[in-house]
Amino acid sequence: MLNKFFVLVIFMGLSSLAAQTFMPKILNSNYNNYLQSNSSSTDVNILAVMVDFQPDNFELTYGDGTFGSIYSQEYGNNIIDPLPHNQEYFEDHLQFAKNYFNKVSNDKVNIDFTVLPNVLTVSQPMREYSPVGEESFKPLADFSKEVWEMVSASYPNYDFSSFNTFLIFHAGAGKDISTSDLFGEARDLPSIYLGKKSFQNIYGETFNGFQLNDGSIVDNTMILPETESREESSFGGVSLIELSINGLIVSSIASHIGLPDLFDSETGKSAIGRFGLMDGQSLFAFAGLFPPEPSAWEKIFLGWEEPKIVLADTDNILVTVSEIANENDNQIIKVPINSTEYYLIENRNRDALNDGVTLTYKVGGQVRTISFTEDLDNFNNAFVDTMKGVVIDVDEHDWAVPGNGLLIWHIDEKIIDQNYEVNRINVGDNRGVDLEEADGIQDIGEEFQTIFGETVIAEGEEFDLWHSENPSKLYENIFGPDSKPNTKTNSGANSLVSLSNFSAIGNQMSFDVSFGSEYISPIFNQTKSGLLTDIKIIEETQFIEGYAILSGDLVGLASRPQFRITDFSESKFITFEKENVQFFFGINENTLNIVYNDSDTILQSVTFDGVNTAPIVLKQNSDNDINILIGLANGQVLNYKYNLQTKELPVLEETLTFFADSIDQIVTLDNEVVASSGSKLKFLNGTEVDLSYRIEQIVLTKNSSDKYLAIALTENNMISSVEKDLTVGKKVQVNDSDISSIALADIKNDGDNYIVYNYANKINAINLEGSFAENFPYELTNNDTFAGSPLVADLDGDNYSDIVSTTSNGDIYAVSGKDGKVISGFPISIGNTFSGNQTIVKREADLLLSSVTSDNQFYFWSINSLGGVNWGSEYGNNMNTSSLNSANNTNYISTYFPKDKTYNWPNPVYDNETFIRTYVSEDSQVKVKVFDLAGDLVDEFEFSANGGYDTEHVWNVTEIQSGAYFAHVEVKSSSGKSESKIIKIAVVK
Repeated sequence: MLNKFFVLVIFMGLSSLAAQTFMPKILNSNYNNYLQSNSSSTDVNILAVMVDFQPDNFELTYGDGTFGSIYSQEYGNNIIDPLPHNQEYFEDHLQFAKNYFNKVSNDKVNIDFTVLPNVLTVSQPMREYSPVGEESFKPLADFSKEVWEMVSASYPNYDFSSFNTFLIFHAGAGKDISTSDLFGEARDLPSIYLGKKSFQNIYGETFNGFQLNDGSIVDNTMILPETESREESSFGGVSLIELSINGLIVSSIASHIGLPDLFDSETGKSAIGRFGLMDGQSLFAFAGLFPPEPSAWEKIFLGWEEPKIVLADTDNILVTVSEIANENDNQIIKVPINSTEYYLIENRNRDALNDGVTLTYKVGGQVRTISFTEDLDNFNNAFVDTMKGVVIDVDEHDWAVPGNGLLIWHIDEKIIDQNYEVNRINVGDNRGVDLEEADGIQDIGEEFQTIFGETVIAEGEEFDLWHSENPSKLYENIFGPDSKPNTKTNSGANSLVSLSNFSAIGNQMSFDVSFGSEYISPIFNQTKSGLLTDIKIIEETQFIEGYAILSGDLVGLASRPQFRITDFSESKFITFEKENVQFFFGINENTLNIVYNDSDTILQSVTFDGVNTAPIVLKQNSDNDINILIGLANGQVLNYKYNLQTKELPVLEETLTFFADSIDQIVTLDNEVVASSGSKLKFLNGTEVDLSYRIEQIVLTKNSSDKYLAIALTENNMISSVEKDLTVGKKVQVNDSDISSIALADIKNDGDNYIVYNYANKINAINLEGSFAENFPYELTNNDTFAGSPLVADLDGDNYSDIVSTTSNGDIYAVSGKDGKVISGFPISIGNTFSGNQTIVKREADLLLSSVTSDNQFYFWSINSLGGVNWGSEYGNNMNTSSLNSANNTNYISTYFPKDKTYNWPNPVYDNETFIRTYVSEDSQVKVKVFDLAGDLVDEFEFSANGGYDTEHVWNVTEIQSGAYFAHVEVKSSSGKSESKIIKIAVVK
């Protein structure tokens, strides 16, 4: 790992750090010394060595390469980090680090250190070890190698075995400050931490460390300067910029124990300001004398604190400042958003002890203390002129925080996981650790111009903390979906989380949490812990209303108590309820298993040879009897009867032979059965059609003539329809992107079922003739894509079905069938990669939506709607029938030629084609003649339109010039009816 490499922009004449920017990224380096992070205790045993260089007078470095040579005059002890910079001086700085970590980690980090007494001199001037431009850090690695070889040679009998952390203090200032008087890139050494992986990136994967004479291994190195203070020339002469190295030492140790940088490591700009540790604003808080405490996420990440998790609406949640918290006090609150995102809320107070801040420092060999009850002109974050010597302790490190109140952190573990090893957690707009700034202006790290033309980078301020008396103009004392900032996820989905009623500033503060929107409420989420530890979802996992198949086991998540039955089913299972008893039917290794939920054992099992399909329900003959079908590898379908009352062993009623080859899928509707094998599908009466391509999925419905219609999706992404008694299939749609699954629903409430499917970044709906439903397809505006099967239900109670589809990244969209728009409250998010498993079921007064991430986290939402479910799972419903009955014909449009349903789209036409769309209630012939404004005939064509369906025909305008045109659309039915309409078409090229 490399880090702590940054530049502070100094505006001379202001004598302050007016803005801060880190050095732009030169090399991304993997983190490797994640030393006992998330454990109860971490021991950091530091071996430090003092190193100087071959003297020179190079103008692009401070000093001549030897200790104490950076100053042109004698400043005595009245400055920060005064000379001499010797063993005792560096021990004092390490004592500060020891004290810091003891306090902020609650003694969970134990630091021990040794500074070797002798100064070692390397073979070259400083400039030879300094990387230039985009050069890799090999010069620094070589510098480390040379130093540790010298240490080994200089201390031949030394026992190095107890050390696990290695530090080089070198002469000179760090290449960490932007100067005004150097013409050319500075050749000082940047302050960095190199871990084992960083060295491997330079020396190869076989590198295990530098070996010392006793066999000990040095596999990491911190490189830090003797001071960050330096002289600068200005119009008034030479002035001394005083900066301590305390913050640098602390952050380098934090890097060693696993903390990543939380500034933008690509641009170098601040990302969390002075509200946590791993940001340059914090490292140089109060001129580098002392950084604030780590943020809530940093403490949790290192295992120092455990948050209290809130999963339900809760008022008056108390949060206590860490400095005074007792064992039972809440110091950090965690509010989950989805499987990867959550909020952390902590209480920060600059003066929790109500006595100001006391600094312990060492000057002239004497230990002294000084206290401040408030920020003063000569002691604040920008000016510390009153301080001198080496600060070795501070009683309240959060005096370095800009203000008091609650901090809300938006944490995205997906971003963290993807970027931790390359040190890019907070690069760009979507940050892994992001502060929700209460003033409504997310400006930490943003550049601003002062009235003097100077560039200032926002570092955070007192108005960024949440409390009832925050005077910011945009502050409303609520953090919700419509506030500034808002509670949306990083993908823009609705988190369904609101935090509100923040109390006044105090050592113990309170706030309220609520979940849900107008009609969507999360119920709970079952994570990988407990019941689901180390279980992986297999490809054929099914999940219905809190019950799931996980690696073949039936798991009851929603039941109380939860249960798990091993080896229940390898494929989709059937579940339905009878008199408050939940029944489950599954197939495992040629065995039909039957379970009901008030038992934790398999009640019955029947074994067959060559089972090849999931079980499905053919029909329920009476209140107690159901028929279950199972497809076999020999082309047969077994029909078993099962009595729900007696629960006796299932009885084989009949054996149906469909094919000579293995059956791939069975679908049923009423008493009809359709099976598929390879490229063939067959009805129960023997009607068979070969679609030439392997059938991936079949669904069953009825058309407007009440004829059974099988819809097939084949491997070439073609959708075909096959009407019972007809031996030829009809191509409905051919898609150029993969279609994983199709569903059926009357989304337009017009008496016709539509075929619904996802492809790429679109949700599409076509009628049974293949014409697009109005306002479809719906298309994402981001780079995400849809995955899995679409579901269809009336979520918002407007009597129009809504299509529920989930993206690969876990955002759940609900698109209205009425107008093709995302309905209110959506999208919502599961956060992590979508597993493809999702269901909607009807309950008494609402709907239950459930979804599963790829790493076994289950999510449930209650949808406040009395609407029905058209297609609730991949196989249509909880009985796996993959079918939907004919749409309600009371909504059928009986008018022969409703003129408002005849138009073209898109209009204007910018590309090479437009669709002429019309509707007729009877089978008709459509003739279209297109005229220009002069009345000249430009084109003509005709097509057939089936009664009861919208029909479209493509008009190719490749040879048509830009302009306005009139299309005369005339329809004639087989019964002799005739109507017409003129539509205006604009062609723009």
